[in-house]
Amino acid sequence: MPLRRLVACLSACLLCAHAATDEVPLVRLDHVPVAVRHLEQASQDYRALGFTLKPGRAHGDGLRNAHVKFTNGAGLELITVDKPQGELARHYAGWLRAGEGPAYLTLHAADEPRAAAALRAAGIAHRLGPEGLTLDDPQLAWLFFAADNRSPSDRPAHFAHINGAVATREVWVALDDGAALARLLTALGARSHDEARTAPFAARARVYELAAGGRVVVVPARHQVVPGHPVIGVVMAAPSAPARVWPPSQTHGLWLTLQPGP
Repeated sequence: MPLRRLVACLSACLLCAHAATDEVPLVRLDHVPVAVRHLEQASQDYRALGFTLKPGRAHGDGLRNAHVKFTNGAGLELITVDKPQGELARHYAGWLRAGEGPAYLTLHAADEPRAAAALRAAGIAHRLGPEGLTLDDPQLAWLFFAADNRSPSDRPAHFAHINGAVATREVWVALDDGAALARLLTALGARSHDEARTAPFAARARVYELAAGGRVVVVPARHQVVPGHPVIGVVMAAPSAPARVWPPSQTHGLWLTLQPGP
């Protein structure tokens, strides 16, 4: 093969490899904080659904929590507030006056500087500081980035859920104007498509594919469990269990689905 042609072929291969790397989403699903009025009762109810809970702790601002954990760092955080002492605790107290349920969608970026660069290139307002990556768009106030949710105190028993759940696969969001979310996730490498979904309920959805097999599923705002609260559901992988759907009345405010398969 002539040298010029060989160089051209190698250059093309390098460009293709670079493009493939760039297509890998920069974020994955992390935990979903679920605001509950009575942590002890909610914990008991989740154990009755077959989840193992890792006890949390009392925070200085009045928040208390317990965790449904998976090995990849995703899961649920049941969280309540007794006597709110700080801005975040007061936010949860206000949230609970409207009703129980998911307060946020949490994402994790393994490489926050690279994610910040992607947001900057897309013109999305954000800050990257000692506390991590923060979004400045008020339309996305229900979404935040977190450090890895895995902890040195996690034990194998914390991941052993008798209902068979092993991972969070999807977080469902109900919005009529999803432009800000679409812009964010697309900038971070997510690919999307439209899909007809049947569980936890029938809906036409926009599905965003994230890293590690996670998805954000966007449906119309009429499906909000509590008006004004966008995050409405979580789908969990349960390879060895039958399909199961629990309505918000059983889960303290969210659609919760067990889905067979990896």
